[in-house]
Amino acid sequence: MSRRADRLVRFAATVAVLLAAPAVWSCGNPPSPAAATVSDDPVATLLSLPMERLIAYDAEIELTAAQEEIKRAALTPIPAPCCSDRSAYTCCCQCNLGRAWWGLSKVLITEHGQTAAEVQANVERWIANVRPQGFAGDSCYTGRCSTAARHDGCSGMNPNRIVS
Repeated sequence: MSRRADRLVRFAATVAVLLAAPAVWSCGNPPSPAAATVSDDPVATLLSLPMERLIAYDAEIELTAAQEEIKRAALTPIPAPCCSDRSAYTCCCQCNLGRAWWGLSKVLITEHGQTAAEVQANVERWIANVRPQGFAGDSCYTGRCSTAARHDGCSGMNPNRIVS
């Protein structure tokens, strides 16, 4: 085989592998239209992260005083889903649900430069995505701390054991 033919065969094989890769990665399932939207919007991608990752952001990210003020201004108007007599900024405990929205707010502030209004809107959006039918606002007081957030609970109290 000539050198040119050999290169052409390798090129064709590379193209075939690249064209087949998405099918392999998606296990034969076509990508959903939502997947394209999420990948184009970094905030939408954040909102779809698993709770474990958002909790890790809370533990990893240290805010400056000015950034903490943005977080406070953003979360104070939001009633905490698990104890609605408190704000999302001053939730009654450090439950996994609270750690997750705190982590989300920290990454929105530090990595995306969001204002308090933007952080507030995105945290509210995330809370609505977690439980679209809404929260009763009393899980901390009615023994549902070890219940998954999607079932109107706090998803546990230990960041290493998230109830999902």
